[in-house]
Amino acid sequence: MNKDQVQEDIIEEFSVFEDNNDKLQYLIELSNEMPEISSEHRTEQYMIKGCQSKVWIDAQMKDGKLYFTADSDAIIPKGLITL
Repeated sequence: MNKDQVQEDIIEEFSVFEDNNDKLQYLIELSNEMPEISSEHRTEQYMIKGCQSKVWIDAQMKDGKLYFTADSDAIIPKGLITL
């Protein structure tokens, strides 16, 4: 799936919600689906600087593909990084 298709899918997912509170609730639900990042990656080295919330991200190359894991101490940013 290319990035344009991914973007269109996300837009379509959120278009069903008319109310911003419903969109936020959906982001919160997404945050519950994300597996937690390992504790070894919840360090300063993996933290994204400049965020009001704490956000950690790690990337691993496996079989020629890049895989990301991430986490946040706040539910809305965690939902955003789940996207």
